[in-house]
Amino acid sequence: MKQVRSFAIVIGIFCSLGISLAQVPCNPNSLPLQLGQLAVNQPIDSCKCTGAPKGDAGSQIRVANDLQNSIKNNFARPTNNPKRISIGEMVGLQEKVNTFSMEELPRGDRFTLPNPTQRTLLTNISLGPNKTYSEGDVITIAGFILGARHSNLEDGESVNCEESGCANNDVHIELAAHPRDSSMTKAKQMNTEGVVAEISPRHRPVAWDTFDSRSYRNFFKTHPVAFTGQLFYDASHSPGGGPNRVSVWEVHPVYAIFVCRNTTPQACDLDQLNNESVWLPFHKLKNFLHLSTVEVTEACQDNP
Repeated sequence: MKQVRSFAIVIGIFCSLGISLAQVPCNPNSLPLQLGQLAVNQPIDSCKCTGAPKGDAGSQIRVANDLQNSIKNNFARPTNNPKRISIGEMVGLQEKVNTFSMEELPRGDRFTLPNPTQRTLLTNISLGPNKTYSEGDVITIAGFILGARHSNLEDGESVNCEESGCANNDVHIELAAHPRDSSMTKAKQMNTEGVVAEISPRHRPVAWDTFDSRSYRNFFKTHPVAFTGQLFYDASHSPGGGPNRVSVWEVHPVYAIFVCRNTTPQACDLDQLNNESVWLPFHKLKNFLHLSTVEVTEACQDNP
Protein backbone atom coordinates (compact mmCIF):
# COMPACT_ATOMS: atom_id res chain seq x y z
CA MET A 1 0.00 0.00 0.00
CA LYS A 2 2.84 2.39 0.81
CA GLN A 3 4.37 1.78 -2.63
CA VAL A 4 1.05 2.55 -4.34
CA ARG A 5 0.62 5.69 -2.27
CA SER A 6 4.16 6.88 -2.99
CA PHE A 7 3.68 6.25 -6.73
CA ALA A 8 0.44 8.25 -6.67
CA ILE A 9 2.24 11.12 -4.96
CA VAL A 10 4.99 11.10 -7.59
CA ILE A 11 2.41 11.14 -10.39
CA GLY A 12 0.64 14.05 -8.71
CA ILE A 13 3.86 16.00 -8.43
CA PHE A 14 4.77 15.55 -12.08
CA CYS A 15 1.25 16.35 -13.28
CA SER A 16 1.25 19.55 -11.21
CA LEU A 17 4.47 20.50 -13.01
CA GLY A 18 2.87 19.94 -16.40
CA ILE A 19 5.51 17.33 -17.26
CA SER A 20 4.90 14.16 -19.25
CA LEU A 21 5.80 10.95 -17.45
CA ALA A 22 7.81 10.08 -20.58
CA GLN A 23 10.54 12.44 -19.39
CA VAL A 24 11.73 13.92 -16.11
CA PRO A 25 12.05 17.67 -15.58
CA CYS A 26 15.69 17.69 -14.48
CA ASN A 27 16.93 15.61 -17.43
CA PRO A 28 14.52 16.23 -20.32
CA ASN A 29 14.94 14.92 -23.84
CA SER A 30 16.20 18.36 -24.93
CA LEU A 31 17.36 21.33 -22.88
CA PRO A 32 15.88 24.82 -23.34
CA LEU A 33 17.29 27.86 -25.11
CA GLN A 34 21.02 28.51 -24.59
CA LEU A 35 21.35 25.41 -22.43
CA GLY A 36 20.51 23.34 -25.48
CA GLN A 37 23.69 24.63 -27.13
CA LEU A 38 26.04 25.04 -24.18
CA ALA A 39 25.15 22.41 -21.57
CA VAL A 40 27.86 20.21 -20.12
CA ASN A 41 27.25 16.86 -18.46
CA GLN A 42 27.84 17.30 -14.74
CA PRO A 43 28.12 14.70 -11.94
CA ILE A 44 25.19 16.41 -10.17
CA ASP A 45 22.95 15.54 -13.15
CA SER A 46 22.50 12.08 -11.61
CA CYS A 47 20.90 13.59 -8.48
CA LYS A 48 17.18 12.81 -8.39
CA CYS A 49 14.84 15.59 -9.56
CA THR A 50 13.39 15.57 -6.04
CA GLY A 51 16.84 16.05 -4.49
CA ALA A 52 17.60 14.96 -0.94
CA PRO A 53 14.42 14.00 0.97
CA LYS A 54 13.05 15.56 4.13
CA GLY A 55 10.92 13.54 6.53
CA ASP A 56 9.48 10.08 6.20
CA ALA A 57 8.15 8.70 2.92
CA GLY A 58 4.60 9.93 2.36
CA SER A 59 4.79 12.59 5.09
CA GLN A 60 3.57 16.12 4.43
CA ILE A 61 7.05 17.64 4.49
CA ARG A 62 8.44 14.90 2.21
CA VAL A 63 5.74 15.52 -0.40
CA ALA A 64 6.06 19.33 -0.19
CA ASN A 65 9.87 19.27 -0.33
CA ASP A 66 9.93 16.78 -3.22
CA LEU A 67 7.53 19.03 -5.12
CA GLN A 68 9.49 22.22 -4.50
CA ASN A 69 12.78 20.57 -5.48
CA SER A 70 11.20 19.15 -8.65
CA ILE A 71 10.06 22.64 -9.62
CA LYS A 72 13.53 24.08 -8.95
CA ASN A 73 14.98 21.35 -11.16
CA ASN A 74 12.55 21.85 -14.05
CA PHE A 75 14.38 22.16 -17.37
CA ALA A 76 11.38 21.02 -19.43
CA ARG A 77 9.17 24.11 -19.56
CA PRO A 78 7.94 25.29 -23.00
CA THR A 79 10.09 28.25 -24.03
CA ASN A 80 8.49 29.38 -27.29
CA ASN A 81 6.99 32.55 -25.78
CA PRO A 82 8.69 33.80 -22.59
CA LYS A 83 6.74 36.42 -20.68
CA ARG A 84 8.38 39.74 -19.86
CA ILE A 85 8.40 40.68 -16.21
CA SER A 86 9.95 43.61 -14.37
CA ILE A 87 11.45 43.64 -10.92
CA GLY A 88 8.54 45.84 -9.89
CA GLU A 89 6.15 43.14 -11.07
CA MET A 90 8.10 40.53 -9.10
CA VAL A 91 7.44 42.74 -6.07
CA GLY A 92 3.77 42.90 -7.08
CA LEU A 93 3.62 39.10 -7.11
CA GLN A 94 5.09 39.05 -3.61
CA GLU A 95 2.45 41.51 -2.43
CA LYS A 96 -0.25 39.20 -3.80
CA VAL A 97 1.23 36.21 -1.96
CA ASN A 98 1.42 38.25 1.25
CA THR A 99 -2.38 38.32 1.29
CA PHE A 100 -2.53 34.53 1.80
CA SER A 101 -2.63 33.31 5.38
CA MET A 102 -0.01 30.86 6.59
CA GLU A 103 -2.74 28.22 6.70
CA GLU A 104 -3.63 28.85 3.05
CA LEU A 105 0.01 28.90 1.88
CA PRO A 106 2.58 27.62 4.41
CA ARG A 107 5.90 29.34 3.80
CA GLY A 108 8.93 30.96 5.34
CA ASP A 109 11.36 28.14 6.15
CA ARG A 110 12.58 24.80 4.82
CA PHE A 111 10.18 22.78 6.97
CA THR A 112 7.06 24.88 6.32
CA LEU A 113 6.26 24.36 2.66
CA PRO A 114 2.99 24.26 0.67
CA ASN A 115 1.61 20.94 -0.50
CA PRO A 116 0.60 20.40 -4.17
CA THR A 117 -2.94 21.70 -3.61
CA GLN A 118 -1.80 24.77 -1.70
CA ARG A 119 0.83 25.49 -4.33
CA THR A 120 -1.93 26.02 -6.93
CA LEU A 121 -2.48 29.42 -5.27
CA LEU A 122 0.70 30.46 -7.09
CA THR A 123 -1.02 30.21 -10.49
CA ASN A 124 -2.92 32.80 -12.55
CA ILE A 125 -2.00 35.77 -10.39
CA SER A 126 -3.19 38.95 -12.09
CA LEU A 127 -1.24 42.20 -11.84
CA GLY A 128 -3.48 44.00 -14.33
CA PRO A 129 -4.53 43.76 -17.98
CA ASN A 130 -2.43 41.17 -19.85
CA LYS A 131 -0.25 40.73 -16.76
CA THR A 132 -1.07 37.29 -15.40
CA TYR A 133 1.71 35.09 -14.03
CA SER A 134 1.99 31.58 -12.65
CA GLU A 135 4.78 29.66 -11.02
CA GLY A 136 6.32 27.67 -13.84
CA ASP A 137 5.96 30.40 -16.47
CA VAL A 138 9.08 31.01 -18.53
CA ILE A 139 9.96 34.65 -18.04
CA THR A 140 12.60 37.19 -19.04
CA ILE A 141 13.75 39.84 -16.59
CA ALA A 142 16.52 42.44 -16.73
CA GLY A 143 18.36 44.43 -14.09
CA PHE A 144 21.74 45.23 -12.60
CA ILE A 145 23.96 42.72 -10.82
CA LEU A 146 24.63 43.64 -7.18
CA GLY A 147 26.36 40.38 -6.37
CA ALA A 148 26.87 36.76 -7.38
CA ARG A 149 28.32 33.74 -5.62
CA HIS A 150 28.30 29.97 -5.56
CA SER A 151 26.15 29.23 -2.51
CA ASN A 152 25.92 26.50 0.15
CA LEU A 153 29.42 25.24 -0.53
CA GLU A 154 29.95 23.35 2.73
CA ASP A 155 26.63 21.62 3.39
CA GLY A 156 24.90 21.77 0.01
CA GLU A 157 21.14 22.10 -0.51
CA SER A 158 18.33 19.58 -0.56
CA VAL A 159 17.59 20.45 -4.20
CA ASN A 160 21.15 19.41 -5.12
CA CYS A 161 21.21 16.24 -3.00
CA GLU A 162 23.12 18.09 -0.25
CA GLU A 163 26.39 17.77 -2.16
CA SER A 164 29.14 20.22 -1.21
CA GLY A 165 31.40 22.34 -3.42
CA CYS A 166 30.98 24.84 -6.24
CA ALA A 167 30.40 22.20 -8.92
CA ASN A 168 27.31 20.91 -7.11
CA ASN A 169 25.59 24.11 -6.05
CA ASP A 170 23.72 27.08 -7.50
CA VAL A 171 25.23 30.37 -8.55
CA HIS A 172 23.11 32.80 -6.50
CA ILE A 173 22.67 36.13 -8.32
CA GLU A 174 21.40 39.37 -6.77
CA LEU A 175 19.53 41.42 -9.37
CA ALA A 176 18.29 44.97 -8.74
CA ALA A 177 16.30 47.54 -10.66
CA HIS A 178 19.17 50.05 -10.49
CA PRO A 179 22.98 49.94 -10.30
CA ARG A 180 24.59 49.68 -6.88
CA ASP A 181 23.52 52.65 -4.74
CA SER A 182 26.42 53.61 -2.48
CA SER A 183 24.13 55.71 -0.25
CA MET A 184 22.77 52.51 1.34
CA THR A 185 24.04 49.06 2.19
CA LYS A 186 23.70 46.34 -0.41
CA ALA A 187 21.38 44.49 1.95
CA LYS A 188 19.06 47.50 2.16
CA GLN A 189 19.06 47.94 -1.61
CA MET A 190 18.27 44.25 -2.16
CA ASN A 191 15.48 44.39 0.42
CA THR A 192 14.10 47.46 -1.35
CA GLU A 193 14.38 46.50 -5.03
CA GLY A 194 16.25 43.21 -5.38
CA VAL A 195 15.31 39.73 -6.56
CA VAL A 196 17.28 36.55 -7.16
CA ALA A 197 18.21 34.40 -10.15
CA GLU A 198 19.75 30.96 -9.66
CA ILE A 199 22.03 29.17 -12.12
CA SER A 200 21.60 25.50 -11.33
CA PRO A 201 24.66 23.22 -11.28
CA ARG A 202 22.75 20.74 -13.46
CA HIS A 203 23.90 20.85 -17.07
CA ARG A 204 25.79 24.07 -16.23
CA PRO A 205 27.85 25.49 -19.11
CA VAL A 206 31.53 26.15 -18.47
CA ALA A 207 31.12 29.89 -19.06
CA TRP A 208 28.18 30.17 -16.64
CA ASP A 209 30.23 28.58 -13.88
CA THR A 210 32.36 31.74 -13.78
CA PHE A 211 29.46 34.21 -13.70
CA ASP A 212 30.60 35.26 -10.20
CA SER A 213 34.19 35.91 -11.33
CA ARG A 214 35.92 39.16 -10.40
CA SER A 215 36.80 39.45 -14.07
CA TYR A 216 33.24 40.56 -14.86
CA ARG A 217 32.44 42.76 -11.86
CA ASN A 218 33.39 46.11 -13.37
CA PHE A 219 31.32 45.40 -16.48
CA PHE A 220 28.32 44.33 -14.38
CA LYS A 221 28.44 47.58 -12.39
CA THR A 222 27.19 49.57 -15.37
CA HIS A 223 25.57 47.13 -17.81
CA PRO A 224 22.12 45.53 -17.47
CA VAL A 225 21.91 41.74 -17.54
CA ALA A 226 18.86 39.74 -18.67
CA PHE A 227 17.85 36.24 -17.59
CA THR A 228 15.33 33.91 -19.15
CA GLY A 229 14.17 31.00 -17.04
CA GLN A 230 11.42 29.60 -14.90
CA LEU A 231 9.39 31.79 -12.55
CA PHE A 232 9.62 30.08 -9.16
CA TYR A 233 8.30 30.93 -5.69
CA ASP A 234 10.86 30.01 -3.02
CA ALA A 235 8.60 29.09 -0.11
CA SER A 236 11.65 28.19 2.01
CA HIS A 237 12.40 31.89 2.61
CA SER A 238 10.75 35.19 3.43
CA PRO A 239 11.40 38.65 1.98
CA GLY A 240 13.79 40.86 3.90
CA GLY A 241 16.75 38.64 4.63
CA GLY A 242 18.32 35.21 4.64
CA PRO A 243 19.20 35.88 1.82
CA ASN A 244 18.34 39.52 1.20
CA ARG A 245 15.65 40.30 -1.40
CA VAL A 246 12.35 42.18 -1.52
CA SER A 247 10.53 39.29 -3.21
CA VAL A 248 11.09 35.54 -2.96
CA TRP A 249 9.82 35.03 -6.50
CA GLU A 250 12.93 33.97 -8.45
CA VAL A 251 14.25 33.01 -11.85
CA HIS A 252 15.08 29.37 -11.09
CA PRO A 253 16.51 27.65 -13.00
CA VAL A 254 18.06 30.04 -15.53
CA TYR A 255 17.82 28.91 -19.16
CA ALA A 256 19.59 31.82 -20.91
CA ILE A 257 21.74 34.84 -19.97
CA PHE A 258 22.34 38.03 -21.93
CA VAL A 259 24.46 41.10 -21.18
CA CYS A 260 23.65 44.49 -22.65
CA ARG A 261 26.39 46.30 -24.54
CA ASN A 262 24.81 49.59 -23.50
CA THR A 263 24.60 51.06 -20.01
CA THR A 264 21.03 52.26 -19.55
CA PRO A 265 17.76 50.32 -19.44
CA GLN A 266 16.40 52.60 -22.16
CA ALA A 267 19.18 51.49 -24.51
CA CYS A 268 18.68 47.84 -23.56
CA ASP A 269 15.26 47.11 -25.02
CA LEU A 270 14.27 43.49 -24.43
CA ASP A 271 12.63 43.52 -27.86
CA GLN A 272 16.23 43.48 -29.14
CA LEU A 273 17.25 40.47 -27.07
CA ASN A 274 18.30 38.49 -30.14
CA ASN A 275 20.22 41.42 -31.61
CA GLU A 276 23.86 40.93 -30.63
CA SER A 277 24.65 44.57 -31.32
CA VAL A 278 22.48 45.27 -28.23
CA TRP A 279 22.36 42.07 -26.15
CA LEU A 280 25.30 39.68 -26.13
CA PRO A 281 24.90 36.08 -24.91
CA PHE A 282 26.85 35.92 -21.67
CA HIS A 283 29.12 33.11 -22.86
CA LYS A 284 30.55 35.53 -25.44
CA LEU A 285 31.43 38.22 -22.90
CA LYS A 286 34.94 36.93 -22.24
CA ASN A 287 35.96 37.45 -25.86
CA PHE A 288 34.04 40.73 -26.09
CA LEU A 289 36.10 42.07 -23.17
CA HIS A 290 39.32 40.63 -24.67
CA LEU A 291 40.03 38.61 -21.54
CA SER A 292 42.74 35.98 -21.91
CA THR A 293 41.50 34.21 -18.77
CA VAL A 294 38.57 34.47 -16.37
CA GLU A 295 39.51 34.34 -12.71
CA VAL A 296 37.85 31.62 -10.63
CA THR A 297 36.72 32.90 -7.22
CA GLU A 298 38.79 32.01 -4.16
CA ALA A 299 35.77 30.23 -2.71
CA CYS A 300 35.62 27.91 -5.71
CA GLN A 301 39.38 27.38 -5.71
CA ASP A 302 39.06 26.22 -2.11
CA ASN A 303 35.78 24.31 -2.67
CA PRO A 304 35.78 23.15 -6.30
